Amino acid sequence: MTDVPPGRSRWRLTVHGRTFASPAYARQTGITELASARSRRLETALNTPAKLTFTMDGRDPACSYVQELTTEILAWRWDPELAGDRLMFRGVVAQSEDVLSENGAHAVNFTCHDYLAVLNRRYLTNPADWTQTGRDQDDWAGDLLAKGQDPRSSSGATMAPGSHLPLALELVAPDGTVRPTKSGRLRDRTYQGQKSVGEAITDLGACIDGFDVDVRPAADTDGTDYLRIFYPAQGLSRRDLVLAYGSSVSALTRSANSTDYANYWRSIGDQGSGTSQLWAERSNADANDVGRIPVGLWMGASSESDVSIPASLQEKVDGELEDSGVLVPSYSLTLRPDFYRPGFPAMGDTLGLVVRSGRLDVSSTVRVQGITFSIGDDGQEDVELAVGRPRLTLSALFRQTRRDVDALARR
Repeated sequence: MTDVPPGRSRWRLTVHGRTFASPAYARQTGITELASARSRRLETALNTPAKLTFTMDGRDPACSYVQELTTEILAWRWDPELAGDRLMFRGVVAQSEDVLSENGAHAVNFTCHDYLAVLNRRYLTNPADWTQTGRDQDDWAGDLLAKGQDPRSSSGATMAPGSHLPLALELVAPDGTVRPTKSGRLRDRTYQGQKSVGEAITDLGACIDGFDVDVRPAADTDGTDYLRIFYPAQGLSRRDLVLAYGSSVSALTRSANSTDYANYWRSIGDQGSGTSQLWAERSNADANDVGRIPVGLWMGASSESDVSIPASLQEKVDGELEDSGVLVPSYSLTLRPDFYRPGFPAMGDTLGLVVRSGRLDVSSTVRVQGITFSIGDDGQEDVELAVGRPRLTLSALFRQTRRDVDALARR
């Protein structure tokens, strides 16, 4: 274990020029370090693009190197176990806001998004429906990524080299290690033109027995980043960590919201030229067993235009009900200073939560769904976790009983 070296803070931001050839190593593209950046905040969440925000003095010479769309920002965090910097984020400078005030101050607020966000801005341009059946979901993810990396106009014209994306597919196990085999889950899909490639991948993972997805930045070692497909899900079930209010957790917010809950789900798909609507539905015991579980009916619905196979649509419905079919509060937890270290906990991990305060008598299991780093101007670090219901299998979902509702106030 090696402490942060004297004269520097735990976090560093560096600005790099974008290149449109692979690989592009950080040591080759670096321009300068943004030592004066302040109000730094890195937000990560399950199956969601990562976002970095920071502020600079608009008159700082280093600020002029940060240019919208043409530069990337890399965020580094000192890792005591590595005795060096760990690359935590790589993203394109996507937004800026200059704020000038009457006292002469000039502040610039920057927002950067990782390459999963860029993949969300790549669209399928096929003039006819793109249909495949019986294809492994890992292969689907690879096919979609390839479409996003080499998009063509609807007339077939190439967009290279501007279309280059520094992403490679990586099939991984829940702990992030490379898995040697594919998922074995076969999917049937029909994609119409103008579907977002990134959203198509995350939607595919939202099926029952689907997968989680993120981007692992690796510009420091491999010159590219990795679109990771976690099967069956991201994160481990941990017994070596407990989130306890008053100990590892210094503050928290608990939220329970009916908009996050549905005990009946219905989706419509693409019927093609047929006259009747393609639909699938499912409900759980909470929906109508008011004698035992007096919550009543709460309905949810979605439209899945990329699904034209009834069995595939049913898988989508099953996945939606898995996500929303049990009302469990979510928490925003502020960790005690220096409690967090990379991977402890990691995104997707399932671990214990203990809260004893007033009406809350919580001893539950939660899943890490978001990690946010707020880096103070003096180098201090505040780490917040967003946690919620652990991932369930559909069979476990249907075994939920009245105790889920009765225990709600205690969670």
